[in-house]
Amino acid sequence: MIRVFIVLLIAMPAFILGGTPLLPGPHRDVRITRQKNGAATIEITGATAHFWSQPVTVPKENTVLSFEYFSPSGIKSLSVRYRNSDETMSFAGSKPVPLAETWQPFSLELSGLPDAKNRFHFAVNDRNGSSLQIRNFQLRTPNPEELREKQIREERAAQRLQEAEKIKQYLRTDFKSKIDKVIVEKQTIRISGSTDRPVRLVELPLHIPSQGKSTLPPLRLAKGGEFSFEVQRFVAGRDRAVSRWRLDDLENNISSHAKWPTHYIPEVGNQELKPERSTGKKGIGGVPAIMSPDHMIFELGVKHATINVILDGLLYRQKKPGLKPWDFEGRTYYINKNFLATKDATIRNLAKNNVIITCILLIRNAPNAELKHPEAEARGIYSMPNLTREVTAHHYRAALHFLAERYSQPDARISNWVIHNEIDQAGTWTNMGDQPLARYLETYARSARAVYHTTRLHDPHTRVFVSLTHHWAKQSSGHGTYQVKQLVDLWRQMATAEGPFGWGIAYHPYPQNLRNPDTWDDKDVTYDFTTPYITPKNIEVLPAYLGPDVPILLSEQGFNTPTLSVENQKRQAAGLVYMFRKLKELPSIEAYHLHRYQDLPENEGGLRLGILDENGNKKLGWHTYVAIETADEEKVYTEADKLLPPAVPVRVIPSPRDTKKDTVR
Repeated sequence: MIRVFIVLLIAMPAFILGGTPLLPGPHRDVRITRQKNGAATIEITGATAHFWSQPVTVPKENTVLSFEYFSPSGIKSLSVRYRNSDETMSFAGSKPVPLAETWQPFSLELSGLPDAKNRFHFAVNDRNGSSLQIRNFQLRTPNPEELREKQIREERAAQRLQEAEKIKQYLRTDFKSKIDKVIVEKQTIRISGSTDRPVRLVELPLHIPSQGKSTLPPLRLAKGGEFSFEVQRFVAGRDRAVSRWRLDDLENNISSHAKWPTHYIPEVGNQELKPERSTGKKGIGGVPAIMSPDHMIFELGVKHATINVILDGLLYRQKKPGLKPWDFEGRTYYINKNFLATKDATIRNLAKNNVIITCILLIRNAPNAELKHPEAEARGIYSMPNLTREVTAHHYRAALHFLAERYSQPDARISNWVIHNEIDQAGTWTNMGDQPLARYLETYARSARAVYHTTRLHDPHTRVFVSLTHHWAKQSSGHGTYQVKQLVDLWRQMATAEGPFGWGIAYHPYPQNLRNPDTWDDKDVTYDFTTPYITPKNIEVLPAYLGPDVPILLSEQGFNTPTLSVENQKRQAAGLVYMFRKLKELPSIEAYHLHRYQDLPENEGGLRLGILDENGNKKLGWHTYVAIETADEEKVYTEADKLLPPAVPVRVIPSPRDTKKDTVR
């Protein structure tokens, strides 16, 4: 949820040749040095560096931003937005600025520019201190090569829409042939169902979409009626327990929905592990490395914690100094031992204090990241995993297997797996490029299934969670966003079609305005399923919509202290009391992971969401959080009531559906 945009001020030389010149407007946190040759050196000096151009009318044919640049290190991405006459902000385009040790051309086609007066905003995604030189900055007409590139992009966009429609058609189809059960045993997999015609059994490995054509030969033939097949679980060292199975007719047409494993015999998984249950919902996120079981974090009495794992920081395909070789299904990968040492200590010390651990799985969106999706835009912070190729899908499975095996022990256990981050804000947090929702979510569903069905081989009680922001029926502004309610509905349809499994929702119900902790005053929330937002004020809407059988983790949220004044600290503390009063009456919400442990205003746009300040001093929120869910909580409740409105009962909202489903056994 926390978004920090670093913005680049580009000084325009006076001798722009052709095109439309842009003149700089208000700006700060950049250092600009003009050169005698008309170029400018731009150095980013702060996290809030930004530039607005003066208003300019752009002819409709001037759709290309271009300049020449010199940058020995390159810039991760340059993004362009514009503000037009009605004051709305629109995303125009984003592109990396590669390393250049000589003057190189740069161009970016700005889609959707209106023929009207605009103000332009230039943002660069890179670290503080990055710099580059530019010259001949202009908006101009596209050349023939750029026109061809635009045509290719438009054709690719049309293809994505066609693929999305095929996915939706696949989900809507009521196939007469069905696979009912896929039972994973120690050495075999049993597959049973029924068919009204001759069909072949087809295996779909992870890198093949469910409506795609398998690259593997069909395995068995069923002529009609009920059928039951037994296949070997391991073939040439490859575990087929993370595959789907589908029926195709003799002309290779899809004849059933694909089915992931639906059942596991009891011996599959660590039978020492029991379901983790907690009497408390108090949790913490943004935890530091916990190298000791008596770390001060345990003073809070938390029963839940989230940790982040960047998968391509754990496991590499290429050998590098300091990495340890590790074999998986006949291939050698390389493990980051230093990465593991910190995670091991943190997880073990949390386990010693009976804290239920939730792991958030992330993929770096960096030029050299081995697991990032090939269609990810450079501006995204994290990426969807690359499940388009067998080699990268195998890498992903290998990383998941390593984590699942290592952390499915009673003294070092991850019970819950949050799949990537805030997927409705895909442009920033799980980037896969500009995608129709169905195509985006199909890849995400394969990622989530891979996590579940891999970890289920080790822990009989594992679960996966879909990460979402506090938006609901209102799509967030900006590029690369989806409406949460539509996303949840399509996700449920995908999950139902391809077999039951243990999933839930990891929601982030911040107050409507992240900077204002007074969530009880949120204006744009309602107590029905068309509410634009779900915040602490109307949190009961979420479990009502999902139904009682869908577990919910509130995996990232908190209350800002606008300043460190006592008055503002009291507002944060009151927000915590307000939230936990509601949680007592919402049983399907299992945990509230407070974001964050300690303030980090430099990296979070000035927000102070922690219960320690940046110097390690305990805020009033710390003492309030210690008291919540203890015999002392009435004392902090009484103090909070001096700020809170009169308490009202949690509203009972009828569920829109019967959510009783078969569960994975």
